[in-house]
Amino acid sequence: MLHRPFTLCLIALVGLLLPGFAMRAEADLGVESNRPLSDPRQAKIEERVVGTWRGTIQGKPYFLHVGIGNIVGQSNWMELVMVKQAEKPSFYMYHKIGFPSTIGDKCFFNVANVSKLIPQLRGSKTEELISSVARYDIYKYEVTEDYLDIWAANQKFVRESIKAGKIKGTDATIDDTAENLIRFVESAPKLFGKKVRYTRVK
Repeated sequence: MLHRPFTLCLIALVGLLLPGFAMRAEADLGVESNRPLSDPRQAKIEERVVGTWRGTIQGKPYFLHVGIGNIVGQSNWMELVMVKQAEKPSFYMYHKIGFPSTIGDKCFFNVANVSKLIPQLRGSKTEELISSVARYDIYKYEVTEDYLDIWAANQKFVRESIKAGKIKGTDATIDDTAENLIRFVESAPKLFGKKVRYTRVK
């Protein structure tokens, strides 16, 4: 399952891909940044998170599909598709791409907000993906064989930090060097607050 090419037939059923990622649907954002935590050209596949995960957000079931080899087959970026169950036969879907970063013993995912629809990026090389990114939403995560825990950022904390000059940016969007971004993430224990747990679907 972990090495199977990522081919979701659900993608073909949706004409308009809605913006946003898993927790964005519930207004819980990652750390909005104009730069990622690591060089996207050096991205590596995080095999441990590849697969299908099931979670519950505000009492509603979601499925998160994480995979490789479909749209971004010419890079080491990964795909994330969030499916929210609704009244049959409807569902909502959020389709994103991104790549993981590791800082010390902590894992993060840089979710790209791109200027194109994801299908328009099919077959793109890494440099082409980078040029299409408007900003990154950074989430913290931990993964085991059975669970994937994802933390959203405390937006109030980010705004206050920018206002206090602890990190450069505007409103809640960080616009600073990669070094300062990493330092901020490492030194701010209150940065990541709300956690959502997903269980692997076997």
